[in-house]
Amino acid sequence: MSITREVGMTFIDKANKPSSTSVNASQAQAGAYNTTPGAGDIFDWFAAMAELSLGNVQRQAAGPVETNLTTPPTDDNAYRSAKLNVFFHDATIDRKGRFQVPARDASKFNTSPGSKNVILTVADGGTAEIEALVSATQKLYSPFGNLMIVDSIVIAGGKQ
Repeated sequence: MSITREVGMTFIDKANKPSSTSVNASQAQAGAYNTTPGAGDIFDWFAAMAELSLGNVQRQAAGPVETNLTTPPTDDNAYRSAKLNVFFHDATIDRKGRFQVPARDASKFNTSPGSKNVILTVADGGTAEIEALVSATQKLYSPFGNLMIVDSIVIAGGKQ
């Protein structure tokens, strides 16, 4: 039996195009989410992701508990091509990976001057929304089965 379970979200943008992203959670985290939706590490990650996107959450799943919505957002900047790339490494075997926040909300993060690198902590001039995503992500697992360490978040694509 695997020690982790995939946890995922699908966002839809203004054009009703889907964009999916996922990470892994421990069986215990998935079990806790499935018995108490609205609390715990998985809920914190879902909430942090949703806070940073102008897209609407179409689906979020952690095992048998699933939410499905179909209404596209009305914000003219809510396009999946405007994203944040979250780069991480596996804390044990140092393998690297990434996931994306589609339809990023530019009002929810700060960048280093002249850079596409997002500032990760409030102490360094970043936002609480980014710090919450980093914190929630680092409680979950990489595809390799170990805790993730967020290395950077970088702006990609789009007009924002």
